[in-house]
Amino acid sequence: MTINRVDIGAKFRRDILIPLYWKYIKHLKVLDYYQELQAHQWNTLKENHNLQRIKLFKLIQYASQNIPYYQKVIQEHQISFSEDTILTDLKKFPLLTKNIIRKNFEQLYKFKDHTYYRNSSGGSTGEPVIFYQDSNYFAWNTAAKIFFDEWAGRKLGEPMVKLWGSTRDILRGGQGFKDYLRQQISGVTILGSSKMTDQDKYKYVLWINQIKPCLILAFTNSIDELTNFIQDHHLSVYSPPAIMTSSGVLFPEIRARIQKVFHTAEIFDRYGSREVGDMACNCEKSEGLHLLPDIHYLEIVDNNGKEVNQGEEGNIIVTLLTNYTMPLIRYQIGDLGILSERNCQCGRESPLLEKVVGRINSKFKNKFGDFIGAGIFYPLFYFHTNIRQFQIIQERADSILINLVLMDKTKLKDMDNNFKEINQKIEKIMGHKTTIKYNLVDEIQPSPSGKYLYAFSKVEKV
Repeated sequence: MTINRVDIGAKFRRDILIPLYWKYIKHLKVLDYYQELQAHQWNTLKENHNLQRIKLFKLIQYASQNIPYYQKVIQEHQISFSEDTILTDLKKFPLLTKNIIRKNFEQLYKFKDHTYYRNSSGGSTGEPVIFYQDSNYFAWNTAAKIFFDEWAGRKLGEPMVKLWGSTRDILRGGQGFKDYLRQQISGVTILGSSKMTDQDKYKYVLWINQIKPCLILAFTNSIDELTNFIQDHHLSVYSPPAIMTSSGVLFPEIRARIQKVFHTAEIFDRYGSREVGDMACNCEKSEGLHLLPDIHYLEIVDNNGKEVNQGEEGNIIVTLLTNYTMPLIRYQIGDLGILSERNCQCGRESPLLEKVVGRINSKFKNKFGDFIGAGIFYPLFYFHTNIRQFQIIQERADSILINLVLMDKTKLKDMDNNFKEINQKIEKIMGHKTTIKYNLVDEIQPSPSGKYLYAFSKVEKV
């Protein structure tokens, strides 16, 4: 009988180290909440609505008694609410925007205990917003991560590689011996990807081959960049059972290339944010992104704040059910998405996001006032072999700047016909004559959150 050291190590972490760490060292209910998520995933739609109804009422009742901003909102809008009608009563609350948070920051929180900590959004679309979170939120969010990993086939404690672009998250994880100890307890190896040199990429491929992770969790742009490198240099890389992407739109072209290079059949897509944590992930059926009724209540609204029909695109509005220190009620997160009309064949009756379209600022606006999803521009550059990276910036309604990182600058002249073709297609997409400027750069810097913005618009949307 062959003894598998990896299995023994994972079991030791799962049964002893991880429970010891969360329960007795950190004093958090991470594994208790994880078990709740496991038990509730097969709830009926009625059970999920009832669960959200109770949690929503408790949150709003607390906010109405303890949070000055919401006390003022309830009084000004004459909002009445009850446990039975809270799902409807919630719509009476105005949307909470980043600007509102900045202007009313001191009125939006109350410290319940000493477990609070200060955090901030990544600031990928401008000035970041500061907020407070607490241990209860942290425990639920950590449980959600473990739960989604399980959907991707990773059992708690099994080896995982995290290709992560946020320097802040990596530094928060610890340095030196602390970082080593954390990795030994969790089984998670973190590889920083905010600025990967060719040497880093070679090293990461070697580490992946050595670790043989059951799951690779990565920023979408990071795994795409590493995939390009592996393909360009004809490297051999270990094929994990699953890869999960986060912090970026997983375009079909990127998904296909990851599958081709890593020979991985299962590609999972996780959606979340720093403000409200991990919200949704696809299951093994890949028919959409399942939301977690225990943690969030999500709406999709138009630009006037009116709820749209299922299957229609709109602004994603999130109510976080687990953070009482600074409640976020009907928070406009800055993303666009579509709620699905279908029920997933997996049998889970949780609300289903058909897809996340992208950031609000990733929508272009032409001079006629029409909105254009920036994702439509991606295929224009994807198939050009001499383009390593690109970034499309709409500076005005009739002006677009394109930053390009080329594989070989000496072949720039050979790309003239490519540029003419791209220009023609952009003008067709925009519906009018557009000034297009190309800017050759050595690299395209990620946003402060570590995300790589393929496209964004500076044109005012209102």
